[in-house]
Amino acid sequence: MYDLIIVGSGPSGLAAALEAMRHGLDYLVIERGVIANTLYHYPIARPLFSTADEVELLPGGLRVNTKPTREEVLTHYARVIVSEGIKVRTGEDVRHIVRTGEGFSVETDGGLYSARAVLVATGGFGRKRKLNVPGENDRRVSYSFSEAHPYAMKRVLVVGGGNSAAEAALFLSEAGASVTLSVRRPSLDRETVEGTGPSTAESRADSVVRAAIKPWVREPLERAISEGMIELFTSSQVIEILPLEEKSLPCSALLRVARDGKQERLEIECDHIFALIGADPDTRLLEDAGVELAGDGRPVYDPSTYETNVKGLYVAGHITRELHMKSAMRVARRCVDHIASQILTVT
Repeated sequence: MYDLIIVGSGPSGLAAALEAMRHGLDYLVIERGVIANTLYHYPIARPLFSTADEVELLPGGLRVNTKPTREEVLTHYARVIVSEGIKVRTGEDVRHIVRTGEGFSVETDGGLYSARAVLVATGGFGRKRKLNVPGENDRRVSYSFSEAHPYAMKRVLVVGGGNSAAEAALFLSEAGASVTLSVRRPSLDRETVEGTGPSTAESRADSVVRAAIKPWVREPLERAISEGMIELFTSSQVIEILPLEEKSLPCSALLRVARDGKQERLEIECDHIFALIGADPDTRLLEDAGVELAGDGRPVYDPSTYETNVKGLYVAGHITRELHMKSAMRVARRCVDHIASQILTVT
């Protein structure tokens, strides 16, 4: 029986593993994809929004005072895993977590494990939001963006008003694509939506600042729009993708656009659509284990220990309300400190 099983090998999961090693815990990290799977799908060769000190696992692993690229961070993580001997299994999907008398039974598609405690650090982007319109399918619409070159000389519609959509529109335009950007808000300015979480802390966390486009992204975006490189439609929403035949390409997107107090419909011809409208944590594993969810769709947990209502089952990383990388990694370490204190006291 392991002392601790960590589900997810992102920054928080790996930080938790290093802390478990420091305490001398018998642990295992299980990852359904590749190391740092969410980061792996970040745009190729582009700097992250986070600085080196916010994402590195060990001090000095990345160049200081820089925003490292996806490749630099992935290489850093791989080197730390090898040099520190972190025990991680990739390509193994956790199917069920079941509370037992002694701890937990963790079932994967590759085997059955037992552990005294389980820490779920599967990230906050497990479920990509879809447009949910007629004619939508995975051949016509992508829900993440990794590189622009395949769309050179193509007509591309980007849907979304945040950093990911803004950057994708810029990268595609730079690569020679004809880009249209559709934003639901009346402008590129940010919009705050007050949350309705069940507690004060959760209500604050659920007050979402939407489309907080970073200044260094917004400035070139506005310049590209003013120079006619990107066509922008604000107060717009995709309502249908035509024709409705699933395999028909190219296609066109039917937009509903509000102008001068009136609603009109515009048909935008496109070879592909990127719907970069956000994502939500995949909580199905936690729900199946009996974890209670709050009104914002994230798990309920003790704010000091990050233990859920299922004793011995913890959460860390972006699946919680710690949405900044550095603080999420710090919480993961603190969470393992608590787990170690419980396990080592018993043993």
